Amino acid sequence: MFFKRMQKVFVPGLVVMALAGSAHADLKVVSKMTMDGPSMAGLAGGIGGGAGVAVPKPGEASKTTTYYKGSKVRVEDAAGMVTITDNEAGTMTQIDPKKKTYSTVKLAEMTKQLADGMGPASQFLEMMEMKVKSNVKPGGHEREIAGKKATDYLWTATMSMGMKGGDDSAGELANITMEGEQWTTEEIKLPATSTPAGAPQIPGIGGGMMGGMMKMMNNMPGMKSMMETMAKIKGFSLLTNMKITIKSPFAEAQGQDLSKPISNKTEVVELSEAELPASLFVAPEGFKKVLYKAPQMPAGFGG
Repeated sequence: MFFKRMQKVFVPGLVVMALAGSAHADLKVVSKMTMDGPSMAGLAGGIGGGAGVAVPKPGEASKTTTYYKGSKVRVEDAAGMVTITDNEAGTMTQIDPKKKTYSTVKLAEMTKQLADGMGPASQFLEMMEMKVKSNVKPGGHEREIAGKKATDYLWTATMSMGMKGGDDSAGELANITMEGEQWTTEEIKLPATSTPAGAPQIPGIGGGMMGGMMKMMNNMPGMKSMMETMAKIKGFSLLTNMKITIKSPFAEAQGQDLSKPISNKTEVVELSEAELPASLFVAPEGFKKVLYKAPQMPAGFGG
């Protein structure tokens, strides 16, 4: 089922834009995310390959804690897994506290593995034609969120997806409409060193698996212009409301129910700028090093 697979690529990347960027000083950020839409369990499986992934119920909040220190970022997800990205060293370390194991991979190698893991989907995406329109504008409002002064941005994006060489009817796969409200603060500075070379310049996108996915999206037809437009959102993201509406005769003909929009709300509920110990950004002593396994696209992607 092509379109359900595409949700698993696009939605995680868009959601991560709401999570935050990298901070100038040491920073601890606790974010609460609520997501609703079709096939939430399938979406989670597409993100992490089905292993160790916390699958939220529709409308159920999940919590993520992120730590920033220099070029290093530590993320503790709702399932208890830990990911440490060192943008200066160009590495990512995944830690499983329950199994007491960890693995480390070069970001460049991880991106290659993600691309290889797409398999037939890579060829399918090359056959696609995508027309993208996007817009970002200041909302003109101010409020306090997590103790910081925040201002809002309003953004919209539309994507028309079809097959190259197809006419307007036979070649159409889907029309996607996205709209969002994002509140950011400039009281937390974002240094240039927070983003690895070649990664999209978007709030919240750095290294790690999602950074690799967004780098691939950046190379897709029409997506680069959308990335550049979204980069107009300045500051550290504290609150995002987002809705994605999908219309696809192609997908509906395969029995997929797209009548319900995908909605996401991500809010920072706690901020701390106290100095963080360096030990947070390395694998714990005594943990066993194991081979890194790249997430795989679900079977049937592109089919």
